[in-house]
This record gives sequence, C-alpha cells and structure tokens, in this order.
Amino acid sequence: MATVLAAAACGGDKSPTTPASQNTVTINNATVNVTWAATCAARSTGLMGVTNLGTNSGMLFVFVNDAPRWFWMKDTPTPLSIAFFDASRKVVYLADMPANSLTVYPPGLNAPLLRYALEVNQGWFAAHGVTLGMTATFTVPSSLTIEPDCP
Repeated sequence: MATVLAAAACGGDKSPTTPASQNTVTINNATVNVTWAATCAARSTGLMGVTNLGTNSGMLFVFVNDAPRWFWMKDTPTPLSIAFFDASRKVVYLADMPANSLTVYPPGLNAPLLRYALEVNQGWFAAHGVTLGMTATFTVPSSLTIEPDCP
C-alpha cells in the first residue's frame, strides 16, 4: 500500500506559476486552470506556502498508477478543497481541508484508489456543484514526466 502525504501547498507569499506546464480541468461545466504536480518533489511540496491561489486555479497531482494515497495541509496557509479521481477521471472522494492542518485526508486507512488529485480554493467544488461520481475532462501532456511515488 503506497502512502503519499502530499502536502497541499509551495513556500512564502507566492502563487504557483509554471506557465509551461499549465492546463485546464473541466468538471460539471466549470473550468479550473491547473499547475501539474507529477514529480516526487512537486507532489511533496504541492501548494505549501501559497497565500494567493487564483479564483479558478489549482494544482493537479498526477500519479503513474492507481493506489490509495493521503494528503495533508502542513505549511499550507490557504484552506483548500480536494477531489480524488480514479484512472477514468471519476470523482471518488471530496473534502474541505483547513489551512495548516496535520489531519490526513481521507481519514483512516481505507483511502480510495486514486490516479489524480485536484486541489482548489476551499468551496470551489461545492460552488460549482461537483459531487462524487462526476467525471473531469483534461489531457495530460505527453511531454509531462510522471515519476513514481516518493520512497
């Protein structure tokens, strides 16, 4: 069982900006601009330290396989919502995560299998009517390097 504590966040007063690796995710007719987190380092850092995440912005965590994974909000000053997606991009888990929390999401040992996780400003999914079972649309760039889970 792979355990990934991908901290939901990136250091100091900054916004995540990597224009070369930006893309969009659409779900329930709502679109969010995403920065990719596909390397061990990017997934481990996540949105740590980000204090200003754009209104329709987020980070899409990409993994090489389906596995149970867990996230937390260590050193993340911005409250976030998270959605886990399986390989078919179907929402299998949703949660609101308070800023700087060490609580692990999902709680307990029975995490759903996930291939992708999308972090956005807290309340974004609820405001756009996103619920379990909905399917997101996005294309992972063929040039994106997707590393295995961190050791």
